[in-house]
Amino acid sequence: MGRRSRGRLQIWRLWLHFVGYAMVVALAGWSLAELAVPLGEKTALSHGVVGGIFTAVSTSIPELVVAITAVRMGALNLAVGDIIGGNAFDTLFVAASDFAYRDGSIYAAISSAEQFWLANAMLMTGVLLMGLIYRQRHGPGNIGLESVILLVLYFGGVAVLSLWH
Repeated sequence: MGRRSRGRLQIWRLWLHFVGYAMVVALAGWSLAELAVPLGEKTALSHGVVGGIFTAVSTSIPELVVAITAVRMGALNLAVGDIIGGNAFDTLFVAASDFAYRDGSIYAAISSAEQFWLANAMLMTGVLLMGLIYRQRHGPGNIGLESVILLVLYFGGVAVLSLWH
């Protein structure tokens, strides 16, 4: 078997693994959604809180692992691309959900809690953009000031959303 044939076999094996793991993540996401509704009902948490905090964190863990692994491998652009690309792709989920929602526009059905979470996410994206424009070498705790602000905005948003109900 020539060198080119082995390379092609290798890439197909990589694609097969990639698709297989993506299917496992998709199945886990479906299962998580099936568990989120009863979790909200049994804990008296709103669907906005369960979706905006618990399922969002759970479904983002694979993306977090990819980003941290990429950083540790020295593939910084892969890590940032994963994060920003995931954020951009996630916004398409609202459009996909709008297709699935048969009672009109899903945008009219979202509550004030989701509107708050959306505004907070937009603010966080603005901070991320500032960090990409103005590249700080060192900040508080040897991380960028933008990262500190993002942590404050996220956990502040979680606190507000938790108290909302």
